[in-house]
Amino acid sequence: MVLALCAGVIWHPPSAAAHPGASRPVLFTANSVAGTVTLIDARSLKRLSRINIIPDGKTPQDPTQAMIYPALVKAQGLNYAQGIAISPNGKVLYVSRGYFGDVAAFKIATGKELWRLQTSSLRADHVALSPNGRRLFVSALTSNDVQVIDTRTHQFIGSFPTGTWAHVDEFSPDGRFIYNGSLGNQLLPQGEDGAKQLTVANAKTLKVVRTFQFDAGVRPFVFTPNGRRMFIQLSFLNGFIEFNPQTGKTLRTVHLPISGPGRNLPPDQYPNDAAHHGIAISRDGRYICDAATISNYAALVKRSSLKMVAKIPVGDEPAEAETSLDGRYCFITSRGPKANTVSVISYAKRREVKRIRVGRHPQEEQEAKLPDAVLRRGGFLK
Repeated sequence: MVLALCAGVIWHPPSAAAHPGASRPVLFTANSVAGTVTLIDARSLKRLSRINIIPDGKTPQDPTQAMIYPALVKAQGLNYAQGIAISPNGKVLYVSRGYFGDVAAFKIATGKELWRLQTSSLRADHVALSPNGRRLFVSALTSNDVQVIDTRTHQFIGSFPTGTWAHVDEFSPDGRFIYNGSLGNQLLPQGEDGAKQLTVANAKTLKVVRTFQFDAGVRPFVFTPNGRRMFIQLSFLNGFIEFNPQTGKTLRTVHLPISGPGRNLPPDQYPNDAAHHGIAISRDGRYICDAATISNYAALVKRSSLKMVAKIPVGDEPAEAETSLDGRYCFITSRGPKANTVSVISYAKRREVKRIRVGRHPQEEQEAKLPDAVLRRGGFLK
């Protein structure tokens, strides 16, 4: 089976946790081809080090997955790191390991693999961690569901059904509901087959409470701070939509410029069917930061008018956007072969202020506060 699977990630609202002693914000960037996660000091914008997330080898541990793995790699290339999350105490890193089809946990201070669980899917996709850190939600892409892990017992404790090919997971700002966006079956032209939808489930009971149907695959999405609006990227759309999660209505559609390599690229050649893949919102809710994947720029869009106020060149094939914990920056990963970087976009200056080289094919990113004691033990601080 040849899978036209998409890559990329989105902003996850950070968990607010108190750390004894000194701590600092650290940006984790998952490098899917390198099989590493790069750690960056989010204040000084300096690389600290990296964690190897395939210490158990470069082939799946599950025998069934190992049998089909060569065909997956031949068709799609390597994907060792798809989604990441960090425990509220800043001690554990969780990684969904793409075509390994599993989820693994690592002790940040030592890089030791603590446990791994095999999903029912050919690809373990995006993850989301509950605000209290007790439940890890992982999209089992080809199984069309989201599977839930108890992080204390390291066991699956349930699941809920999604649309066709479960992709991005996000919590509502109040933490009560988990939202999943599905892509449709990308084996067919423009993902025409299957349910392309937002699935809304109760984060405690895992009961699906509502679904919203779309004509195109649901890509990264982000909530306004009060949860009354969402901004959603859709397959093949050069831009995003403004969506009301209470009524299920699309309020406005934002069309952004096609430029650079995107000018001569027909939609059927968009990488993983995604024209734009990566969206964040500033902490004050005033600006949207959008990654124009095929056009190699980041757009800053004023939320009130939905007018673009800055078009900022970044690296090749930007893949995800994340707003920093202090609200100063929008971090953009660029996964193209000429990039392998994180662009640091200043909301105030409306420009790129730094570009940081990371590992091969950076995708999902997550910022968290880590105790200095954890970083020193791991040798990340000099």
